[in-house]
Amino acid sequence: MTGVAPPGFEELLEDHCASIGALTRHLREVILSARPELTERVYRGWHGLGFHHPSRGYVAAVFPGTDCVSVGFEHGADLPDPHGLLEGTGKRLRYLRFKPDDSAPTHEHLIEYLDLAVA
Repeated sequence: MTGVAPPGFEELLEDHCASIGALTRHLREVILSARPELTERVYRGWHGLGFHHPSRGYVAAVFPGTDCVSVGFEHGADLPDPHGLLEGTGKRLRYLRFKPDDSAPTHEHLIEYLDLAVA
């Protein structure tokens, strides 16, 4: 376990079904287990949980949605996309989208893209 979630995290999940809540919690665990140096903060206005690196600053966030959970990378448009999994067309952000019953992208992909975002 990665410890106590930040204030407001459980409230962020209140309006979501159990499977989206469980997936959001699981993705948080995967991220913090892979990169324990990250700190986290709930962004109510964005409806997400942001992750900050000590020297790189804000690098990623988890956004629970209606039928999926997106992991957004702040500078995702500049990241290599070795598996062709990043979604989005904005100037900066790119996302990996996870569904409760889906196997792609994998948690290994998430860790790989997270490492690229922190590098």
